[in-house]
Order: sequence, then structure tokens, then C-alpha cells
Amino acid sequence: MSSSRVTMKDIAAQVGVSVNTVHKVISNKPGVSDAVRAQILTCAEELGYHRNESASILRRKDIRVVVMLPSAAQEGSFYFAYLWRGVEQFAQESRDHGLTFEYRPYEMGRYGEALAQLMDEREKGERPDGLIAYAPVETGTTETLTKIAGRGVALVLVDGDRPHTGRLCATVAAYAEAGSLMAEQAANLLPGVQGSKKILLLAGDPHTDSHADVARAFHAYFDERGLDYAVLDLFGAHTDVDELRRKLASLLSDKDAPGLVCSVFAVGSEVVADTLLELGRAGQITVIASDLFPENAIAMRRGIFTNIVYKDPVGIAYRGARVLGDYLLRGEVPAESVQRGSVELVFRSNLDQYCRLAGVEV
Repeated sequence: MSSSRVTMKDIAAQVGVSVNTVHKVISNKPGVSDAVRAQILTCAEELGYHRNESASILRRKDIRVVVMLPSAAQEGSFYFAYLWRGVEQFAQESRDHGLTFEYRPYEMGRYGEALAQLMDEREKGERPDGLIAYAPVETGTTETLTKIAGRGVALVLVDGDRPHTGRLCATVAAYAEAGSLMAEQAANLLPGVQGSKKILLLAGDPHTDSHADVARAFHAYFDERGLDYAVLDLFGAHTDVDELRRKLASLLSDKDAPGLVCSVFAVGSEVVADTLLELGRAGQITVIASDLFPENAIAMRRGIFTNIVYKDPVGIAYRGARVLGDYLLRGEVPAESVQRGSVELVFRSNLDQYCRLAGVEV
């Protein structure tokens, strides 16, 4: 085996120890018996480590994990901020375990540039050991992630899945359950809705897993039960919020406006609340929103929303970081390549409970 391809995982597999044990030895840290230490050093030499390469690794104090998620600024504070919080929570818990986390937020629409920079650094010998990345949408970003994983970087995808990237694992919410839960509650509420019995579904970006899966399950619930309600899809997400606001205002201003509005994603929920307030129709149209953040919690308390579908983004990201950490430190491969979190329906009566759970301060 050539030295350029040797990793701590190779040495760990050869000796029959964890990656963390190999890391301790290579980093000259305590906590490993002399006998095992000698085995690991001998194996490293046999696999092709040379003095200059060992010195390079010795200078690295920790296993390096890069985190690439959309920025938590502006609209990102509604949802992506909680993904970052989940990663940070695990990073704090594991700060003494030999892992370092490097955060690289990117603006929506600039994911490809961020990944290209990481690829350039990898070509210069600055390859990370692990990467926590947002599930890609565009073909280009998917291909770049596939190349990164193919060159020895352990990849965990968050909030969606692309199995062909060679990822170690993907962590997601149970999006189909979220769509069914939202649809079931919509069906419960519709008989009491005043005015039109039409449903307006803010379906987000059809190319984003978390949006498309929820919207698909929402429609399936009504179709499978033969419920004769008209569901109108309104598409539009983070990159076209202004256009979404304009279209929504037009639909809700109509005399035959839908009596029930549902949003499959966080930004759409905020747009609904703002639009109803601007039109003076808050409380006149029933709304089921998605995701929990301060603005949504306030809208719920003010009676603008009837329910919120909570998908626990903190838990999604925490789980992904933990899976990657277990793999890098101990060589543990997850039993399930797709880890799904639970979803819950929030009412005004249990809102405070879920705010505490999510770390939402109002």
C-alpha cells in the first residue's frame, strides 16, 4: 500500500483496534498500553509511513471535521440555525475526544463555490478527515461531494440523502410522517373552517428532499382516503422569497381565498404570518406551519397559527455529527445508513414545552 493512501482507519483495521486508539498513538497521547502502541507503530511503518509523513501527522492534534451548512443569517435563522446548534452541541460534548470542528457556512446559491474551495484545499494536501454537509440539490454540488467522499473523506449528509455520493450516513426527519401528520390535522380542521374549503400548500422547493417529501405525503394522505378537498400548491423557497410573498398576497386577497394554509418549510411559515398581518387577515384563515423558531412561536401565541409541525433540526444535526464522530474515533459504522428523527404536532397548549426542547427563546 502506498504511503499517500494510508489512513488511520487502515492501521486500525490491520491491528484490530479503534481509530481513536491509532490517533492517540500517532499523536503521542497517553492512554494506550506499551504493547499496543508498539503494534500500531510497527504497522504504520510496514504500511509505508515515513519520517516526514509521521511528523506531519504528529503536528495534527485532532481529527479534523469540516461542517458545511447554509448560513444561519437572515432567513437561515428560522431553520438552519438549529442545524448548526445540533452540530455545536455535539462538538462541545466531544471537545476532549480528539475531534476539531471547522465551521464553513455558505450563502444560499453558493454551495458549489464552498465545495470547490474545499476540493482545492484537498488537492494541496489539506484534506479533512470528515465532512458534515447539507444534502445537495444541484448536479454539480452532488458530483463534487461524490469526489470528496471518493478520496477518503468520511461524509455525513444532513436534511436529505444522496446515496450515490458514497456518504457514510444521512440524517433526516421523518418527512413522510410530517406530511401525513400535517394532512391529517388539516382534514380534522377543514369542517370547521369558515369560507372556502380549499387548501393552499406552500410546497417549497420541489428539488429539496425535506420540502418535496412532506408535500408528496400531504397529497397522498388526501388521495388515499378519497377526501374531496382541492389542494393548491404554491412553490417557491429561499432564493425567491419576494416572489413567493407577492403570489401569496394575491391568493389570500382574493374573495375566494383558501380557508386553510399549510407550509412545509420554515421560511414559508414566516411568509404566511407576515402576509396575513399585512392583509389584516390574521386569525381569519387557519394555518398549519412548519418548524419552531421565535417568530413562529410568537405567531402561534397570537393565534395566527393553529398548529406547527416540529421536525427537530437540532436532533437531526446532532445525530449526524455523532455518527461521524463514532466512525472517526472508533471505526463504528452506523447500523442504518439513513437515520430518521421523529416529528411532532405542536398546539398552543404544549408550545412552551417544545420551545424548551428546541432551545427557542421568545
